[in-house]
Amino acid sequence: MTNKLCRTLMVIAALLMAVATGLGAWASHGLPSVLDQSALRAFETAVTYQFVHALGLFAIGIYGAGRRSGNALGLGAIILLGGILLFCGGIYASSLGGPEWLSSLAPAGGVGLIVGWVAVGAGVLLERSGPKA
Repeated sequence: MTNKLCRTLMVIAALLMAVATGLGAWASHGLPSVLDQSALRAFETAVTYQFVHALGLFAIGIYGAGRRSGNALGLGAIILLGGILLFCGGIYASSLGGPEWLSSLAPAGGVGLIVGWVAVGAGVLLERSGPKA
């Protein structure tokens, strides 16, 4: 993984965490009067998943910087990013009354999160040992 990709991942992860913070505050203060309990719980679940996986992306960026990591680590990170967007985006849209078809994005995003983490693990296992010289 290149240092440029690592930095880009870290910037994207930071933005995802900022957005999750704002959405979490909105869920706490603005949405309880608008959404039913089930939709609010789903929305809060999406916020939690967005935080956790964005932190993971940030950690991958830190881990990959200055290392001889291969393509699997970078590919895993990109798949994770897609999974976050599909899973969380699908739940946000569904919770807020968006078109029904958007809710079908969440399962595909969940699969992306699983596959992404497997690819990240494989990338770590397949890594050439040690930092770049």
